[in-house]
Amino acid sequence: MQARIQTLDLEFYGTEGLIASFLAPGERGFVLFETGPASSAKALERGVAEAGFELDDLQAVFVTHVHLDHSGGAGVLAERTGCKVFAHPSGADHLVDPGRKLLPSAQRIYGDLMEPLWGTTLAVPEDRLEVVGDGDTVEVDGLEVRAWHTPGHAVHHVAWQIGDMVVTGDVAGVRFPGATHVLPPMPPPDIDVEDWRRSLDVLRGLEPKRLLLTHFGAFDDPARHLDELDRRLVSWTETADRVIAEGGGTKELGAALEATDDVEMEAVRVPADAVVRYRRLCPMEGNSAGLFRYCSLRAHGS
Repeated sequence: MQARIQTLDLEFYGTEGLIASFLAPGERGFVLFETGPASSAKALERGVAEAGFELDDLQAVFVTHVHLDHSGGAGVLAERTGCKVFAHPSGADHLVDPGRKLLPSAQRIYGDLMEPLWGTTLAVPEDRLEVVGDGDTVEVDGLEVRAWHTPGHAVHHVAWQIGDMVVTGDVAGVRFPGATHVLPPMPPPDIDVEDWRRSLDVLRGLEPKRLLLTHFGAFDDPARHLDELDRRLVSWTETADRVIAEGGGTKELGAALEATDDVEMEAVRVPADAVVRYRRLCPMEGNSAGLFRYCSLRAHGS
C-alpha cells in the first residue's frame, strides 16, 4: 500500500513552518511520523482533523529520535489513543522514563522556557513502545515502514522509509519551502560527522524520490539536497579544525560559520522569512557548541 503522506504544521510556539509531523493514511486509520513537542498537541489534533481523521484513529507513531521537538508528544499520544510508538533501541529508556535524564538535561538548557516551549512531556507506557533494528520492516494498518539507523545528529536516530519516500528527522538537515539551502543542525552532545556522512550514504542508497524533513516539509530533489548537505558537513568541519588550531573557541567558531552561511544564503537568494527560520531552528551558537565538541574530542583521540 503506497501512502499519500500529508504534512501537518505543528505551529510550534505560535509560528508556522518550523516543525512538521507527517500523516500516512492506513486501512483503519492513520500513522504519524514525528509527534512534535507536547506543547503542539492541540495544533497536531487540528491538523489531523483537517486531513479528514480523528485523533483516536491513530494506530502508530514513528519517531526519528528522542529530542523534544521530534518526540516530546509521543507519551501524550500513546496515553490518549493507545497507539504504538516505534523508536531506536537507544532512545527507548528516554521515552519510557523521560524524567531520569532527558527532561533534566533540557531543563538545564531552557530554564523558565521549558514549559512554554515543550509543554508537559509524558512517559510512553512501556507496553506501547516498540524498538526497531536497523533495516527492520514494520507493518501497521496496511502500511509497510522500514527503519534505517542513521546516527550523526544523534546516536538514537532513525530514518523511516515508506515507499519511495524517507522521513529523515534531522539527519537530512534543515530546509524550508522556497529555498534550496540545507543546514546541518549540530547541537551537543552526539554530533559525529563521520557517522553523519555514512548515514547520508545510506539515504542515497535508498534512491528516494522525496525527503520528508521535520524542519520543514517535503522536497523532491533528494540527490542534490543530500550532496549539498554532505559538502557543508565537510566545509564546516574544516572551519572548526582551523578555529581550534588557531586557539579559538565556540564563540569564534559560531561567528565564522554564520559569516560563511550569510554569504552562501545570499548567493542562492534564500527568502528573508526563511533566513529568520534557519537562524531560529539552526542557531549557530548551538551548531558551534556541538561541532566544537566533536572536533576537539577527535583531535585528542577520544
